[in-house]
Amino acid sequence: MKRQRGGSAGTKSQNQIAAAAKKYRKWFVIGPVFKLTEAVFELLIPTLMVYVIDRGVSGRDGAYVLKMIPLMLGIAVLGYLSALVCQYVASLSSQGFGTELRERLFRHLLSIPQKEADRLGTPTMVNRVTTDVNILQQAVAMLIRLAIRAPFICVGSLVMAAILNLKLTLVILCALPFLIAAVILVMRVSVPLFTKVQQKLDNIAVISRENMSGARVIRAFSRKNNEKARFDAECDGYNKAVEKVNRVSTLLNPLTTLIMNLAVLAVLWFGGKMIESGVMTGGKIIAFINYVSYMVTALLVVANLVTLFTKAAASYKRVNEIFAVPPADKPVEQADRSVFKTGEDEPVPPSVEFRHATLRYGDDETLPAAVEDVSLTLRSGQTLGIVGITGSGKTSLISLLTGLYDCTAGQVLLYGRDVRQWERAELHRTVRIAAQQSTLFAGTVRDNLRAGCADLDDEALWAALRAAQAAGFVEEKGGLDARVERGGVNFSGGQRQRLSVARAVAAGPRVLILDDSFSALDNATAAAMFDALRATSVDTLIIVSQRVRSVRGADMILALDDGRAAGLGPHEELLQQSPTYAEICRLSGDESAEAAPAAPAKGGDAS
Repeated sequence: MKRQRGGSAGTKSQNQIAAAAKKYRKWFVIGPVFKLTEAVFELLIPTLMVYVIDRGVSGRDGAYVLKMIPLMLGIAVLGYLSALVCQYVASLSSQGFGTELRERLFRHLLSIPQKEADRLGTPTMVNRVTTDVNILQQAVAMLIRLAIRAPFICVGSLVMAAILNLKLTLVILCALPFLIAAVILVMRVSVPLFTKVQQKLDNIAVISRENMSGARVIRAFSRKNNEKARFDAECDGYNKAVEKVNRVSTLLNPLTTLIMNLAVLAVLWFGGKMIESGVMTGGKIIAFINYVSYMVTALLVVANLVTLFTKAAASYKRVNEIFAVPPADKPVEQADRSVFKTGEDEPVPPSVEFRHATLRYGDDETLPAAVEDVSLTLRSGQTLGIVGITGSGKTSLISLLTGLYDCTAGQVLLYGRDVRQWERAELHRTVRIAAQQSTLFAGTVRDNLRAGCADLDDEALWAALRAAQAAGFVEEKGGLDARVERGGVNFSGGQRQRLSVARAVAAGPRVLILDDSFSALDNATAAAMFDALRATSVDTLIIVSQRVRSVRGADMILALDDGRAAGLGPHEELLQQSPTYAEICRLSGDESAEAAPAAPAKGGDAS
């Protein structure tokens, strides 16, 4: 099922960013108003200086000078206070906007389809939540503080200079076209370069993550030098991209300074002539130079804002790309609990049904499918075992049932309804999985067991721990409030697996999937866990394993080979009919493991 992307997605993504800013819209008005007030006071100072110099200093009127000092000081203080208010407002609103946008982006990332998450990559998503949002946050702060003030100072200085002397102002106006041309040129060149820099940064993050997560493998295969060379090459590419964009963006300040200083030289030359001829006074020429200095400073600020907003435009586009991805939880009707209820004469729908299910990662149809044309029916009370060698498609198959991926072709039905039609929260309450990687979160045992089901009481949590054979070591570590470090590093591999199973069992799902959840357990513990699971409210149990001994007692066993069903039926039947299953038994050494723990068979015939 392909998702539609178009204008509506783009509009929605822009609305997300606008919604993050909406809460602070009043500050977007208040901040610039105070900043403009400060700018007005600043523009008044040179004009007052004209009177102080021409009347007070040149006229030797000390009383007038003393009278003007408190006025100018008061204006300066008012301007300073106005600037302080604006700075506070800018800080408050930009930080709030950044926090709101980051939360919205993070929530959206948690809702996007796994296929899109794979396409984007974890490092890219992390960079967009952190780096890109930070750049947008800085842009909002500068928008409030300087984006309106700097142009106002430019125009205001030009107007005040024109009031002092229109002819000299024409000299400044002659320089403006060159300034505008410089800004436009730098923007056109630097915008794509900033995007390229961010992409290079994403690549560095990808390599860093691969090396940190695969450090043991890299050391085991002596690939440290290869990975170092790969990382150095990517860093070198990033460095060159940064140098290139810096060479372009840093041209703006020298160019604007050069153009405006040439204009100032012209003003000084013509102004000197006017003073000699008596057209202008010394006070006016000093005020005029001050206004030109204001204008130059403001233009430099504008140049820096152009650089910042250019980076922000690239970040805005990258954040929008995330928001434009439709969420996996499509707007469907709330799942009807009546799928679990049938009348006396109504047939009971199968709990799980795969109809020619096919899954292909990516959009390239020439690539081999991870799961291809798998069909099976599992009724309530039955147990399904899924076996296969590494890479045979076991985890990919169950990811279709959990809604992690959508079928490329075919269907997966849960209690008679296509998985894609289930509301996600309801689906995840009905189907729980103890994943292949026993991921635990920093916090407490209670926090981890309540993941996705916060209303569970302690009695339910202890029942789940007992079923998963985890109650003993949890009690030893301090009970439900025992500390869990990030990744569960303070627990052994077997303990993490049992906590993962307990978390899946705690919410009382109707369908429980155990994806290779016994690889770190001894046979006695696995057998005890199977016996305990029989007593839970689980309606249908699916066990995924590479070891035949873990699934040999299931009502039905599916043998997978390269994503295809290589056999389906009970253990003894498959041994006779499926060469692939017989080979898996031989390789796992379980062919004659009569005393090995069997999966809990709850009865019923496989159809």
